[in-house]
Amino acid sequence: MPSYALHWFRRDLRVAGNPALAHAWKASQGRVLGFFCFDPTFLKRPDFSVNRFRFFLETLAALKEELRNLGSDLLVLDGGPEASFKTLWEELPQAPSLVTFNRDYEPFARARDEKITGLLRPLCEVWTEADHVLIEPEDVTKKDGAYQVFTPFQRKWLEAFTTEKVQTRIDAQKAGLGYLQGRISGKTQKLFSLDWERACPRLHKADQLAVYLDKVKSTVPLPPAGSLAAYRVLQDFAPKLAQYGKNRDFPSEAGTSHFSIYLKNGSLTIAQAIAGLGLKGFGKHAASGRDKFLSELIWREFYYAVLYHFPHVEHTAFQERFKDIAWENRADWFEAWKEGRTGYPLVDAGMRQLKQTGWMHNRVRMVVASFLTKDLLIDWKWGERHFMHLLLDGDLAPNNGGWQWAASTGCDAQPYFRIFNPYLQSQKFDPKGDYIRKYVPELSGLTAKQIHEPPQVRGYPSPIVDHAVMRAKALALYGEKK
Repeated sequence: MPSYALHWFRRDLRVAGNPALAHAWKASQGRVLGFFCFDPTFLKRPDFSVNRFRFFLETLAALKEELRNLGSDLLVLDGGPEASFKTLWEELPQAPSLVTFNRDYEPFARARDEKITGLLRPLCEVWTEADHVLIEPEDVTKKDGAYQVFTPFQRKWLEAFTTEKVQTRIDAQKAGLGYLQGRISGKTQKLFSLDWERACPRLHKADQLAVYLDKVKSTVPLPPAGSLAAYRVLQDFAPKLAQYGKNRDFPSEAGTSHFSIYLKNGSLTIAQAIAGLGLKGFGKHAASGRDKFLSELIWREFYYAVLYHFPHVEHTAFQERFKDIAWENRADWFEAWKEGRTGYPLVDAGMRQLKQTGWMHNRVRMVVASFLTKDLLIDWKWGERHFMHLLLDGDLAPNNGGWQWAASTGCDAQPYFRIFNPYLQSQKFDPKGDYIRKYVPELSGLTAKQIHEPPQVRGYPSPIVDHAVMRAKALALYGEKK
């Protein structure tokens, strides 16, 4: 059999604009096999989410079907990468001459990839590419190390954005977007010329995806999965981009992109989004929707860079002085927060949205995180873990960065004395109470004026804490660590 390549899928679950897969395709003249393996270390994480895993499985299923239609296939094995690669080399009649994958930036993933690369290099060529972030963490640094403040990071990121290297990556996504548009129009062609049934019938029969799909069930409705679904979401958001700056903070408006669930698994990437939306960098009007949205994408890259350069943030506060705050950590308050029974309508609406849908509007995420840490004085790590249990878009770097920002413990976080007033946040960002009524139906009969700080209503709890009292306690608690 002629030589062929193996592409190891991880956080790049798509064909369109997949740089390492494209390299494998070119190097092997289309003889490429797709491979994925479940890692027991990830499946046993304390913040594992069954709903997010189910969506991941459906994304794998969509990718498998796509690859089959294109003349290749996806083999899904169990047992972790080291054991799975060992199985491949034992079972394949002819080993691949090339293994490709796109780089990952989380601490565990980096250690895993270094180990697997060391095992494979004596056996075959190994090729990796940048994909999950647009500009890799090592490419956005200063002379004395990594950035710890967002604004200078953003300036350096925008400088890198204009380079030929980065613009070439963005331009390369246009062909992938054209391919996706062709799929919508029903145009497909055989891009690959090797599948697992021909390469190794025994491995083909050992595929584990159907087993996992049969036993893992979701408790919330899931959006459509896969790169074609992600492309449709991209198309849907494009006409809303101009108004993004005005609408993004209002949870009752359809003003946000909903890209995050697809960015998590690589069904969509930042490079693809930038290419699809035609973002060219910042314009003349800093408050424009396009600039605001690009800035949000850069925040995502900032949090990946923070995790990459300061991996300790995965487990503890970035700021040394806030590592041992004397949180009150009342279990009954935490349960009330999780269930949306705090007596603060916007907080409760957000927590119920999370529980019912697996997603929460970003403005509300900031409000509920501030409330947990500064009104209830509960450790931000409790909230971070709960979000990861329930969020379909739960992703270590942005979730950790967001929680440490809200708790004032993180890299370039909000000052500890900036404490959201949940009543004022409600009045400002849900002025008519439409969002609250949707998720807190007990309050649906109240007027727009009443609903933010409601009178006693049957079935709805009174506030579990006094905001003014707890604000003073939080200021004192954090003030001790100055």
